[in-house]
Amino acid sequence: MENRSVLYGFFEDCWINGTVLTKEMRNAVQKGWISQSEYDDITALTRGDAYPDQE
Repeated sequence: MENRSVLYGFFEDCWINGTVLTKEMRNAVQKGWISQSEYDDITALTRGDAYPDQE
């Protein structure tokens, strides 16, 4: 099993639901909450449409 950041599942769920924006995801990487690799994995998934993405 891969060693994931503690917040990986949270951000993955938010992405799938569409409740997190791309810019918020980039901010999570900058703050060290998730890694760049995890960001790449999550954003490769289809983003939900709860909120429009504002890049």
